[in-house]
Amino acid sequence: MADRDASTTRASRVHDELREAILTGSLAPGSRLRAEPLAERLRTSRTPVREALMLLAREGLVDIEPRRGAVVRPFDAADLLDLYDVRGLIEPHAARRAATRIEAPDLARLRELCDLADARGAVDDAAVEDQVALNEEFHRIIVAAAQSPRLEAAMRAVAGIPRAFRAAFWHDDAQREQSLFCHRQIVRALEGRQPRLAEAAMRMHITGAVEFLTEVIDDDDG
Repeated sequence: MADRDASTTRASRVHDELREAILTGSLAPGSRLRAEPLAERLRTSRTPVREALMLLAREGLVDIEPRRGAVVRPFDAADLLDLYDVRGLIEPHAARRAATRIEAPDLARLRELCDLADARGAVDDAAVEDQVALNEEFHRIIVAAAQSPRLEAAMRAVAGIPRAFRAAFWHDDAQREQSLFCHRQIVRALEGRQPRLAEAAMRMHITGAVEFLTEVIDDDDG
């Protein structure tokens, strides 16, 4: 039993490290992920690496190809819209649940994250990276506050959006202001223990993101 737990822990660590490398672009789309070199690099055996790659494949970040093995999956606009469509189904429900379950320390942190985001702005790439990190923590807290392991697992499967794509939101002044406004509305609904309002505010937030992405994609196509 102890050996099995240790193996699971190693696979989880490897998964988290590879996932972060993919999302930050350190492992570029099309990169081959061979178990043996990765095991050496991450100072583990090949078994947890293989397990981690299977998890990443289920999350849509890696393709397992015949004779080539694991390859970092290319990510395009259609993938992005698909992920946000699914998030639009999951996250409003998470916010609704969180409204009756969230605790005071989490509410305090959500307020703090809003203040930090307001103060940070997006004057340069470093500020945008900070905005992405603050936003990720904001959404992560709400999903965790829903107290549903299945919801957390579902959200994790659709949260794998490369940060280069997410940065587009925070470079755009109007979109950034809209996102931060929605964050404030969500926090107010959670503070007021108003499940339906929290759900509606989160749905508006995700819908706004989808509309922005659609406009960007249409402009690029044009």
